[in-house]
Amino acid sequence: MWHNGLIYKLIQFKIPNYLIVILINYLRNRTFRVKLNHTLSDIGSIKAGTPQGSILGPLLYTIYTSDFPKTNQIMNCFFADDTAILAQGSIINYVIHTLQKGLNNIEKWCTLWRVPIDTDKTHAVMFRKGTYRKELKTLSFFDEDLTWDKEVKYLGLILDDKLTFRSHLKYSTEKFWVKVHLLIPLIGRRSPLTLENKLLLFKQVLRPILTYAAEIWGIAAFYNRKKAQILRNKILRIVVNIR
Repeated sequence: MWHNGLIYKLIQFKIPNYLIVILINYLRNRTFRVKLNHTLSDIGSIKAGTPQGSILGPLLYTIYTSDFPKTNQIMNCFFADDTAILAQGSIINYVIHTLQKGLNNIEKWCTLWRVPIDTDKTHAVMFRKGTYRKELKTLSFFDEDLTWDKEVKYLGLILDDKLTFRSHLKYSTEKFWVKVHLLIPLIGRRSPLTLENKLLLFKQVLRPILTYAAEIWGIAAFYNRKKAQILRNKILRIVVNIR
């Protein structure tokens, strides 16, 4: 977050001058040093961003990104600094054209307001029912070509191009098993814990792994969802000591 750009936007929002002065003092003249073993780096000045974990950070970031490019053809999705843009249509080339226009606008905005973008973490996926035999036109972002992926991971949810969520459920069950193996001494049949505490561990640690984003992947085919249900029931039988 570029400090001068943020101050400009605070003025545009007609924030009282005395508050802007306080925020300037809050942001500027901050320094940092890095220590590695017994070696200490020179002092560097912080010219962008807000203190990590600060209360004001999210609010100032919201103000800074309030003029992020918006169009009627594109839906913007934000979670902190994770951003996704969506376009829909019955003609694939139209969708690609719309997305490219959106990326061009974002590129201009990021350049103007000095927002760095990691293109290596920028992915494209085309959600569609049938198959498209022709090769999809490549999207371009900051002079980098974005390949069309079969699936992408966004906020911990794996989205495949058919929205079957098969990959996500496979990933979550594997992650679930890893946690089970770590907790089995505590939730297994020989655990010294009470049933109440074992169930608490299951609900607080294990179950969230399987149910994360269930509101979205709940549309998956019954066969895929059933695997997660069978796995959950199996562990519950161990927890309550039912053979």
